[in-house]
Parts: sequence; C-alpha cells; structure tokens
Amino acid sequence: MKPILINADKRLAVTRASRPGDLLHTPKGTSIRLVSVLGEGGEGAVYETNMPYVAKVYKPEKTTSHKLVKIQAMASAGVKFPGICLPLAPLYNSRNEFVGYLMEKADGVKIRTLYQKPLLQKKFPHWTKRDLVELCVTILEKIECLHRKGIVLGDINPDNILVKTPREVYFVDCDSYQVAGYPCPVGTIPFTPPELQNRGHYDSYLRTVGNENFAVAVLLFSLMITGQMPYNQKGGVSAQQNIIDMDFSYPLGESSNKKTPNGPWRFLWSHLPRFLKDAFYNTFNKGGNYSVESKRLSTFDWLKKFKEYLRLLDSGKLGEQDEMSTWIYPTRFKKQKGVVYVKCPYCKNDTDQSWINEKGACIECLRKRRLARQRSYGNPRVLQESKVQSPLNVLPDFLYRLFG
Repeated sequence: MKPILINADKRLAVTRASRPGDLLHTPKGTSIRLVSVLGEGGEGAVYETNMPYVAKVYKPEKTTSHKLVKIQAMASAGVKFPGICLPLAPLYNSRNEFVGYLMEKADGVKIRTLYQKPLLQKKFPHWTKRDLVELCVTILEKIECLHRKGIVLGDINPDNILVKTPREVYFVDCDSYQVAGYPCPVGTIPFTPPELQNRGHYDSYLRTVGNENFAVAVLLFSLMITGQMPYNQKGGVSAQQNIIDMDFSYPLGESSNKKTPNGPWRFLWSHLPRFLKDAFYNTFNKGGNYSVESKRLSTFDWLKKFKEYLRLLDSGKLGEQDEMSTWIYPTRFKKQKGVVYVKCPYCKNDTDQSWINEKGACIECLRKRRLARQRSYGNPRVLQESKVQSPLNVLPDFLYRLFG
C-alpha cells in the first residue's frame, strides 16, 4: 500500500447541468454536440454525440479537480487498444467549465451476466469452455496493456467489463482508474487482496500492480468456476474473513479444507487443467507460492497459462480425454485413467463402475432418491438439508480428493 502524495480533491464549479442539444468542446476546440442519453448512473450520464464517440457527462456536484487531472493524464497516456474505453479528451461547456469526457463506444453484456447459467445460455447459447478461456485471454491482453502504461485499474469487477464476443470486450468506467499518483476511489471486497482488507477508504492509498494481480486472479477464477468467488464456502465465517485468512476451499491433490460450496462447482474445478488448478491454489491458499503481493502471478504469467489452455482445447486433447472438459457446465467429475466407466440409466452420466449399485444407479442418483423419499415423509431435518446441501457434497471425501 502506497501513501497519497497529491493535493486534496476539490469540487469544480459548474453553473448548469448539461442536457441533450448542448454543444461542448475539447481542449483543441473540437465541437461535440450531445444528442441523446444512452444511460444514467450515480455520477452522471452517457450521451450519444454527433461524433463516432460517446460522452460521459458528470452531474455538476461530481466534477472535481482529481477527475480532471486523471482524465487529462489518461488522454495523454497513448493507450490505443480496442475496447479500452479510456477518456480520449476532457469536455468543457460554453463557459469553459469541465463537465466530462469523450470516449469510445462500448457494447455487450456485463460479465456478471455470465455468472448465472440461465442468462449465459440465453445470451451465448453456443458457447463452450473454449469461449470462456478465449474471453480470459482477451481480458488479460487489455489489462497487460494498461499495466505497461503505468495504469492500475483498481476497481476490477464484473460490472465494469462488457462482453459481445470472446474477442470483442469493452472496459468501461475507466475514469476511476489509478493513474499519475491519483488513486482509484472505489472497489469491492471480493476483489480486494488480503493485505488491503479493512485498510480504510479506497481513495486513501495507492494500489500496486501486486495488489491488482490478486483481483485479476479472482476475475479469472470467477469465469472458470462460473459465478463463484474463490473464498465462497459452506459454513465458516464471512467471505471477507476468508479472504483475510486466505482460506481457499478448492482442493489440490490431498490438500483441502473440505468447505467447497454446495453445487456443481467441484465438477467445474475437476475439469480444469492441473497447471491452472495449481496456479489458483497457490494464489489463494495461505502459504501458497503466489499468495503474497510480491510473488503473485502477473497478467503476463496468466496469459501464458490461458493461451496454453486454449491450445489444449483447440488440439482436441482435452476432449479426447473427457468430452465434458470442453463443456462450461460438466455434470460429473473428470474421468481418470485406469477407471472403468458405465452409463447411469437415470442421469445418463458416465460413472465410475465401482460407484454403481446393483440396479445401475450412480451415487448421485441414489442420494437424490434418498432425499426425495425422506422429503415425501415430511422429515423436517431432511427438508432443511435439501435446501442447503446438494447431493454432490455428500460424496465421500476420498472420492473428491481424487479430482483435486
């Protein structure tokens, strides 16, 4: 955590709120007319303009000296990377008052949409695991570009990245980025590293690239284990305390805290390549090789790993080993060499032959059937259990460890 070495932020005077039809201008005198409102938020509104760009115009009470200096710094940073919607130029009204900035148009859905299976399948019905991996590569390339220019995003979160295709991705709300010694004033707990939890307001310190590398890893994890954060777990304490304690709930071989959250997340984890599970485990687990600020994997390191993952998917090797490794939502653990698999006649999943009963049902179907039978008798304990515990999570621990 670095101290702030700049002057205090100050409100800038704006005599009137901007509205459609107003004529604004850039420092070079280019006229920009506001046409119509595309969207509104807490800070202001985004407008269609008479140019192939859009304008973000702040509410009068939101224009400050820090915003102006940051926008000037970003506009002069020379970042030319498609989809990074950094300010292109500050905008002024007819009284020469700073009111906002010009930026590239953005399109797509928020990454948060991908966290919910029904929404993901509705928006991108033909996506496979390959699309998610390629999306991660695209995001990493953009963050790597910003880091090379000395810009720290600060507020990496699933609402500030829009997705149209795996290769067409837009970073928005870029005016909050940390640049030229000016902090990013916002953030969220799940993307804040352990060393910065409970350290005061986000605008009271500067974040390092090492701090940001934690947030990058969280974003990647949330896309691979779709919709889950690395420190979500069943039981235990708060997610924030889990981050501080670095109590990671996904296994690596024999190492596991046995707190993986209810749901199909164990299946998604088991189908990741071992080198990726190793990277996540050693980033999020206390004492891991990449668990401290100075040793975290960089965006360049993650890029190499995700490009290798993409290569394995494109080569067909992962699909040959197990077709479900190409699915976004596999419905069982990854197949293991030397194990004989048979198809369960009820759920149609290939299952380890040793887990099948004399009627051919797999262990998951047996658990579901047991819970359904007990629910039909109105057992209160089972009714409550069925609400909070998936049959996936009552598998013997030794079976789970096989797929860590």
